[in-house]
Amino acid sequence: MAPSTLSLVATASDFFVDTPNRYLYEWIKPRINLIWSDDFRALARVKNGKIVGCVCYEGFTGTSCRIHMAGDGPGWMNRKFIRLAFRYPFEVLGLSMVFGVVPSGNTVALSIDKRLGFKELLYVEGAHPDGGLHFLQLKQDDWARSIYGRQST
Repeated sequence: MAPSTLSLVATASDFFVDTPNRYLYEWIKPRINLIWSDDFRALARVKNGKIVGCVCYEGFTGTSCRIHMAGDGPGWMNRKFIRLAFRYPFEVLGLSMVFGVVPSGNTVALSIDKRLGFKELLYVEGAHPDGGLHFLQLKQDDWARSIYGRQST
C-alpha cells in the first residue's frame, strides 16, 4: 500500500516535509536504530535550515502503521509538530491506529508516548539490550478525543 503524500506546511520559524526517500531515514537511523523499509515515510521539523526532529512511519497494513520519533535538543517537539505528525496517519491516510515500540531504557520516550495517549499492550522482558521492549498503541479515536475533544467521524 502506497501512503498518500502530505503537503508541505510552513510557518515563520519552522517547516515540515513528507518524503519517501532515504534522506530523512539517514537522519533518524542512528538515533533510533531503524532498519530501512520500502514504505518508509517521514515528517521533519526544520529550524534555521537544520533538521531538529523527525517522525517516521513504516509497516503500513491498511489500518495501522508503526511510528517512530527522534529529535535533537530540547524544544524540537512542539504542539504544531505533534498535531501534524498524527494528522498524517489518522486524517490523511485514514488509519485507525499506530504502534510504537520503546526500549525500557528510553524512559523519556516512554513518558512522552504515554502523555500523547499511547496505551501499553505488552512488555517483553529481555527483548532488548536495555532490558525489555514496551509495545504501545494509539487509536485514532483516542487521538481525536485528546486533541479535538471529540470522537472521530
